[in-house]
Amino acid sequence: MTAAPLTEQDVRSVLNTIIDPCSRVAGAPAGLIDMGLIRRLSLVPSAGRTDVHVVIGVTEYACLIGPAFATEAYKKLAVLPGIGEVLVELDGEFDWDPDDMSPEYRRRLARRHQRGNAYFLSLRELTRRTADAP
Repeated sequence: MTAAPLTEQDVRSVLNTIIDPCSRVAGAPAGLIDMGLIRRLSLVPSAGRTDVHVVIGVTEYACLIGPAFATEAYKKLAVLPGIGEVLVELDGEFDWDPDDMSPEYRRRLARRHQRGNAYFLSLRELTRRTADAP
C-alpha cells in the first residue's frame, strides 16, 4: 500500500511546528507559516515522490536565526513519507512586514498585548502618579 501523495498543507503544517523564538519572547509563540516567514513554497511530483523547495525569510536583516530555521525545516521535511528532494533556502530580500503574519496570529498577538498591557501602566500614567505622590 502506498502512502497518500504529499500535499502543500502537509508541508505547511510541518513548517508551522518550527517556532520563531521572537514570537515566544512576545508571549505568543508562532510557527514559520503563521509568522509569514515562508516566502516561497513549491511542490513538484517526481517519480512517485514529491520534491519540495522552500524559501525562508527572517523578520529583520540582523536576525541570526535564519540558518537554524533552514536546518530545522530540512530535518523535518526530509523524513516525511513520500518526500523526494528537499531544497531549503534563505531569502536574501529582507522584505518581511508584520502584515505577512497570518490574520489569526495577528489577532492572537493583539489579544496577548492587550492582556499584557493590562498589567502595566503607560508611561504617561506612571509619570502622573509619580508627580501626584507626596
